[in-house]
Amino acid sequence: MEDNKLRKLLKSLKTIVIIGASANPVKASFFVGRYFILRGVRIIPINPKYEGQKLWGEKFLKSIQDIDSQTNVDMVDIFRPSNEVYPIVKESIKYLKPLGCKTIWMQIGIKNQRAALEAKKNDLNVIMDECPKIEYQRLFGELRVAGFNTGIISSKIDL
Repeated sequence: MEDNKLRKLLKSLKTIVIIGASANPVKASFFVGRYFILRGVRIIPINPKYEGQKLWGEKFLKSIQDIDSQTNVDMVDIFRPSNEVYPIVKESIKYLKPLGCKTIWMQIGIKNQRAALEAKKNDLNVIMDECPKIEYQRLFGELRVAGFNTGIISSKIDL
């Protein structure tokens, strides 16, 4: 996805469903979720292992089907192995697209072409093998502050 489109997508996020969310603070799904919580984005954690427990004021849900039908969802962020992604995408199309979901995001190392084609066929944005936290930091200047070359030239911090 082009940087301008990705910037717009990330800036517009209000609610992210994290599939494979963890309550363990050393897990990537925890610190990605926490990062977006600190930016005012609601995180709905999905993980049957923690069902009913709370994380950032939200109860862990067992599955996508358990999300309240009145909830607006912008994006699904998947922290599951590549071979588990297709059924997650199918379920997201069925239950979350009607709730406004526009994006399926597969984390670093996660790729599933069949799932990507199914999502695109259903007019969803697809991002694979990337991290929304890293992309947000890259596009909005946070990585530059830490000394990383992001390839983005700007005199502004907030693009």
